[in-house]
Amino acid sequence: MTKTPEMSTEIKTLYDNFYGNYDESLVWKRNHAFIEAIQQKPNASKALQHARGLKKFLLEKNVVVRDWDILAGHTQYTNTTASIPIKYVSKTEPHNIVESFDPTNPSDFVWDFTREISNYKELRGGNYTAEEEELFAYFSSGIECGLGKRWSNGHLIAGYKYVITQGYKALEKQLQNNYNKSEGDRKEYFEAMITAVQAAEQYIGRYEEAARETLKKDLTRSQKKYIERIAEACGNIKTKGVSNFFEAVQALILLHEMLLFENHTGSMSLGRLDQVFYPYYKKDREDNKLSLTETEDIIEALWLKFATVIMGFQNVTVGGCDSCGKSLVNDLTLILLRASRKLKQDQPLLSLRVTKDMSDECWEEAIALITQGGGFPALFNDDVIIPSKEALGVNKSDAWDYGIVGCVEPSISGKEYSNTEELRFNWAKVIELMLSGGKCTVTGIKLGLANPKDLDEIKNFDEFYSWYKKEFTIALQKFMKACNLLDTVYPYYFPSPLLSATYDGCVKKGEDASALGPDYCFSTANACGMANAVDSLIAIKQIVFDKKMVTLKDFSKALAGNFIGFEQLQGYAQNRCLKYGNDIPEADKYMKEITDLYCATVRDQKNNRGYSYQAGLYTVHDQSVMGKKTGALPDGREKCISLSNAISAVQGMDTKGPTAAAQSALVFDHKQAANGLVFDLKFNPAFFEKESHKEMLRTLVEGYFEGGGMEVQFNVVSRETLLDAKRNPQKHRNLVVRVSGFSAYFVTLDPVLQDEIINRTENNGI
Repeated sequence: MTKTPEMSTEIKTLYDNFYGNYDESLVWKRNHAFIEAIQQKPNASKALQHARGLKKFLLEKNVVVRDWDILAGHTQYTNTTASIPIKYVSKTEPHNIVESFDPTNPSDFVWDFTREISNYKELRGGNYTAEEEELFAYFSSGIECGLGKRWSNGHLIAGYKYVITQGYKALEKQLQNNYNKSEGDRKEYFEAMITAVQAAEQYIGRYEEAARETLKKDLTRSQKKYIERIAEACGNIKTKGVSNFFEAVQALILLHEMLLFENHTGSMSLGRLDQVFYPYYKKDREDNKLSLTETEDIIEALWLKFATVIMGFQNVTVGGCDSCGKSLVNDLTLILLRASRKLKQDQPLLSLRVTKDMSDECWEEAIALITQGGGFPALFNDDVIIPSKEALGVNKSDAWDYGIVGCVEPSISGKEYSNTEELRFNWAKVIELMLSGGKCTVTGIKLGLANPKDLDEIKNFDEFYSWYKKEFTIALQKFMKACNLLDTVYPYYFPSPLLSATYDGCVKKGEDASALGPDYCFSTANACGMANAVDSLIAIKQIVFDKKMVTLKDFSKALAGNFIGFEQLQGYAQNRCLKYGNDIPEADKYMKEITDLYCATVRDQKNNRGYSYQAGLYTVHDQSVMGKKTGALPDGREKCISLSNAISAVQGMDTKGPTAAAQSALVFDHKQAANGLVFDLKFNPAFFEKESHKEMLRTLVEGYFEGGGMEVQFNVVSRETLLDAKRNPQKHRNLVVRVSGFSAYFVTLDPVLQDEIINRTENNGI
């Protein structure tokens, strides 16, 4: 049995001061810095304007090194509307965009796709067409009524390793050489990257100065030791480069902080940190310059830096194989797993890449963390993900070194920019629109159908199913085509010169990460409402065409009225029809067929940069967001409640246990989902009180992965605990749960999402 580790005195001090370093004004200071930089250089490129805005902000913002700090740096939500198409919306005044922001409980912010459309029209000028206007009208209406959702920034793994190993001065020199050899727009973009890198150097220097100011205080011996190390490390990072473990960690968090200031805060992920840091750790340990206790304190201090960005989707990847397929698990892998178990924060997200030869010790640490609750780590199968990336066009020399972005998205660190939240498409909404004549039954928006039909004229289920697949495909293609048009605006209106300077490809080419700078430039389309769509199709087949209990038109009337007066029909749909998720081939085959169709349609679409789209089968929290805009469905679901979570069954409908649920999830080839998927299982904590049950969990995972599973994650929490947390949030402030690909504090979640998690099937056996 693995004992729960305890915090050191120094980490406990950091933990106790966790909330004492937020600055609500930062988001608007940064916004104003960018606006002023744009106004000062109105004729310069956006890239140079943004680089100057970042420089201005980094030179003006407050920089503090506190007495008890182990690492310098401060991260928090600071999204800016000046350089990213987002807008803040007050929770108490939903129709007002506000300049008020609580970084410990962020206000809602939404993607401003109307700004993207406006920028596209401006960019195209006289070449903007009526066909594009029609496409954007469909796209906009589709987002408003929950058929689709878009979020096109952040969600990547920057080139942290590239910058740490190369150093800022060497990077600046390389950019300067490329600037001297370039002309025109390329030359100005190199100037923007140089400006951003110089701003980073100056900012790190400010932390060195702040540390030296702190050293003038009356510090304890332990505090003085850490602050001296911060000062020395910042000085070296700025001028000489990284030479030891502490400097590598310090360099990473400061770069991460600056990238959060430049880009959308969410889902800026870190890659394989146990591999990035290991060479420095190994050398310091061999030279007796670093103890195990010091290593743990440094990593835990880093974890607490990430944790200040609450629900920030910052993913750290550990474990996995080398280029020959052999496990790379090392001492740091275990230390990183223990750090999450010890601190119990919602950040960073932690993903463990699993190989067949992964050590028993790593399995033990992983299962100890899983069964503690909180949803960490999510487990990923190298034998599925690496081939999925290769099939998409990633070189074999790169595919083995993937990390996880945000929730579950495999990506090549510092080489891939794939807009992993580019688009989400609601499978279930298509059925609602088909049965309502193309009108959203929640918002009243008339979206229309590609092939409208009289419901009375549909004679059999095969005809309805064929119609569904056609409407499904055409709508999905329209959304991807609209995204392609909108993506063209990013290098011109929303460039990221500091981020781009961390990509070797961008540094060589002088192109933005949102253009053709990175080695891999895919786009993505993710799914939502999968199991609801499958169960709804089955319900239509069984109720309307097999048993002829009601006509299709009468079923549509029941849905339009949210089953009021049709409660018996609703009960039959919920309780008597076959359900996906129970290892029933007759039901599961529809999940396979539609998933195959979806992934093929996505894969066939090229983006505006000439690369393929990649499919994602996970929902983040959009099962709730899109569920609120989705009407009643034939599976018996009432309107405006959560949709199903990723590839898992509809909540509570997987009644045959986790092994049956896993068999259903394996009905399609997971390698099709190159942008990742989520398979979620929920267990009662009491089940894992026996050590033998923990061993059974490992057996379940190994069997699932052997069968071709890509990812699996676990919620270990009782329904009673969740219900009490909803009733008494003040008692459960630190309760972390797995949502869909990410973990979050339960009490901060939307009530609809809370109910979705509560209603998931709770397993008491395997």
